[in-house]
Amino acid sequence: MSDDQLLARPIVILGAPRSGTTILSQLLKLHPAVYLANEPRILWKYGNDSRSDALRAVHATPAIRSHIRREFASQMRTAERIRLVEKTPSNSLRVEFVDVVLDDCVFVHVMRSGVESVLSIREYWRNFSTGLVRNQLWVRLKEMKPSQMPHYAREFARRISGKFVPGVAGPSVWGPRPPGIVEMARDLDLLEVCAWQWRTCVESACRAGRELPPHRYTECRLDELDSEGLRKILQFCQLAPSDEVMAEHARRFDASASGSRSGGADPADVVRVRQLIAPTETWLATLVPVRRHLELA
Repeated sequence: MSDDQLLARPIVILGAPRSGTTILSQLLKLHPAVYLANEPRILWKYGNDSRSDALRAVHATPAIRSHIRREFASQMRTAERIRLVEKTPSNSLRVEFVDVVLDDCVFVHVMRSGVESVLSIREYWRNFSTGLVRNQLWVRLKEMKPSQMPHYAREFARRISGKFVPGVAGPSVWGPRPPGIVEMARDLDLLEVCAWQWRTCVESACRAGRELPPHRYTECRLDELDSEGLRKILQFCQLAPSDEVMAEHARRFDASASGSRSGGADPADVVRVRQLIAPTETWLATLVPVRRHLELA
């Protein structure tokens, strides 16, 4: 099969970090037609390594587009699957760029309570913004092209030094990189940074996604991802019903768990997060719910 055939109607999962993108991608991964590309962060930054993650359509030059598509198609051939599912939270900041690279893709935007997401994001910043996980390092090295090595060598060095000598090499960053996040991590309280990271991802994905035709973008709430909601997502993605996917959903999914983070948090932190994300929560409440194309018939 040609690269274009292998990359027909890929499925791109959007969402701020800690919003449910992982559980949805792991469910879809079990579909017999699906190959999951799980957070190929460095592949997406090929040719734009020195930029933030907020890439625009103009940054998807023909050479960059061809390289990323070629890599995805190669992975598809190796996996012997016919539908690509891609999950990278940073793509929430660059929907236009992704849309040029994977020009007939469909987007599924997963959202979760902002308070729960932000508190969870802060935990991951604390635990994973410094140091390197050995398996993750190997994955990144395999993903990296020689031209990218100087840029990421500096990043890896900063992460390692941050583990042992905090602050010497500047702040370490975890998750999507909107413009200015390094300066914010240096100058602001961590809860402020995490709230801003969540707000930027959610607003960027919603604004860009809603500019697309209805059959190419949909939204779902993590706490509403019951079996019927999952079936609708499969239909939206034009994936056949799958016993494997539904059985794993029944085994793993617990809607009540999506609200567990705030229950054990410092009440003052919960109040602070609500204040920090209030503009985005208010804006989201004014939006007309997205209707899937299959519901428009």
